[in-house]
Amino acid sequence: MATMATIRADARAKLAGEQRYTSDLRRPGMCEAALVRSGLPSARLVSVDAARALGVPGVLAVLTGAEVGVRLWGRMARDIPALAVDRVRYVGEPVAVVIAETRAAADRAVELVEVDYEPLEPVLDALAALDPTSPAVHEQPWLYPSAAAPEGSHNVQSRIVAGDLAATEAALAASAHVVDQTYTSPRGHHGYIEPQACVAEVDDDGRIHVWMTNKQPYRLRAQLSECLGIDQQRIVVEPVAIGGDFGGKGAALLAPICVLASEWTRRPVRIALHYDEDLSATNPRHGSRIRVRLGSDGEGRFSALAVDAVFDGGAYAGCKVMPDVNLPGMSEAGTAYGLSVFALESVVAYTNSVPGGHMRAPGAPQLTFALESAVDELAALAGIDPVELRRRNVLRQGEPNLHGTTWTECRGGEVLEAAVAASRRLEVPPGWLHGRGVALYDRPNVPMRTTLRLSRAGTGDPLSVEVPFPDTGTGSYEAVRAEVAEQLGLDRAEVVVRLASTAELPPDAGVGGSWVTASALGAAAAAARAWKDGGGETIVASGGAEGPEVTSFVVQLAQVALDPATGAYRVLEVLTAVDSARVVNPRAHQMQIDGGAAMGYGFASLEDLDLEGGQVGAGTLGEFRIPTAEDVPAWRTVLVEGSLGVEPGGVKAIGELSNVPTAAAVANALADAGGVRLRSLPLTAEKVWRGLIASGDEGAAMRARR
Repeated sequence: MATMATIRADARAKLAGEQRYTSDLRRPGMCEAALVRSGLPSARLVSVDAARALGVPGVLAVLTGAEVGVRLWGRMARDIPALAVDRVRYVGEPVAVVIAETRAAADRAVELVEVDYEPLEPVLDALAALDPTSPAVHEQPWLYPSAAAPEGSHNVQSRIVAGDLAATEAALAASAHVVDQTYTSPRGHHGYIEPQACVAEVDDDGRIHVWMTNKQPYRLRAQLSECLGIDQQRIVVEPVAIGGDFGGKGAALLAPICVLASEWTRRPVRIALHYDEDLSATNPRHGSRIRVRLGSDGEGRFSALAVDAVFDGGAYAGCKVMPDVNLPGMSEAGTAYGLSVFALESVVAYTNSVPGGHMRAPGAPQLTFALESAVDELAALAGIDPVELRRRNVLRQGEPNLHGTTWTECRGGEVLEAAVAASRRLEVPPGWLHGRGVALYDRPNVPMRTTLRLSRAGTGDPLSVEVPFPDTGTGSYEAVRAEVAEQLGLDRAEVVVRLASTAELPPDAGVGGSWVTASALGAAAAAARAWKDGGGETIVASGGAEGPEVTSFVVQLAQVALDPATGAYRVLEVLTAVDSARVVNPRAHQMQIDGGAAMGYGFASLEDLDLEGGQVGAGTLGEFRIPTAEDVPAWRTVLVEGSLGVEPGGVKAIGELSNVPTAAAVANALADAGGVRLRSLPLTAEKVWRGLIASGDEGAAMRARR
């Protein structure tokens, strides 16, 4: 199969500013809406007085929980009210919606809505929240529909337990070397360009049409159906472009209240967040506190692993989609190594802060920072080079991982050696210290099935391929276009891909989990075969990727230059070695690797939503620093080719690999450079400076004080 190197069909419109997103949409008679948000993390809602707001010219209505009632939504657990009723549980929770002729009028009226609260004691720390004496965020959260909270638990959204704790404790006690450390990370935002937005319209037949920055249209339809108590067939999620996702565009968020506002006014309604709202009140990455206990024998062979993780899930669980409402990355704890004795407990806690959601490989960056830092700390205890320690323990072909899975293909050792072979020491400024850090991660390939429709309006017209999943900016439509064109012997210009509404194709899982390319290629091949067999009529065909069962490894080597006098450091380079099968689009593939590493660098060194008193302190992109082109280090990539991939496309997932181990690699490089082990993200110069002083190295301390 040929690889693809061409200009994407959507490139020109995006570069010219002509691409239409949800906030660009104009519907006849459309109103604008803005949200009144709670200023307290926990309080009883006594009253909402909208009299002054209703006097603003152009204001049509102000809706509160009293008008719309208890309408709960969620991707899995349904515990989030469309508007607060009786109680607010985080700063930024929607209390009322103002509907007006213009956004300016709506924004003005929001400031005039008077809300009377009875403040309650909040719980703002995830670990403290699990103490039975702390305030309860929800009285009986296990009663919510599809909840994963254990009955009788206190402030627990979900808990997963795996492994054998007794055997692990015994093995750790018998180990020659044991690391026992706790690692933390803060809340973080996805940094997508397009803020959350939604447009809702009820037509004359009572059918509800929704345009939204949402990557899973059919799941959005289901969330709305459950929340509003109406049949899914009355809801149509219409196609619209999405301006970035990274995991943040899967929850219903604005959609329930937008639909309710449209039903109330009998006019189309749009809600488009300002970016400060998006930063402070959507569904950010979970903060974490992860204790790792890792042991080895005298030869550096891992003997046992215990992981105890607590995540800050915020006030509601409904922004997560996993059946257990936990973070899927936690299932990957230790899977890259040949371990058999382990114990894992992961708890997501309710707190009075903004509800946490999924973000690129949810849970895995936090876990990998902790685990791969602990591996380096164990290497220091055992007196073994960090690369050599990983070499002795990386999961090998034919070995079961700690969950008992034996992959058809497992190439961790090859990827590690390729990274080491490609690494070259970089120069640092005079007087600065050099450090190199390594970290690895593996992620199973979990393909899904999807459905495509092929049709042609007439002779000479392009072949239309309708798909049920959005393109979130990754170029997935180009992969579909290339595959269909190749299978049918067409020029790519003869194939057009478009997103269908939910009224046009069977239900689909949408975008997520790095499954789109593999699944779409399988469906494209099936649709092309059906088109040939059907003689060119309209074809609806389903397909997806199938075996072999493989996991994808990534190894990163980070090099840093550290100024011992100030603690300032530069990440000079991040080298990423990737387990690679067929590459459909080399340019897009490389963009995923580089973009992921950039997000990993931001997680490592810059990003912190800075929650204080339950309120997000970093309310602008000037305060919440995501990496810019000037910030990022040099990127180098080594593709370790020849992997089996999953069929029929012969590809492997790439979107959620290179962002995961970066923070650990940078932390390990800093420890290598200056002997300063930082266990709390982000890795700031101030933390390094304080670490140099606390290290006991008198020379370093004197330099730091100067």
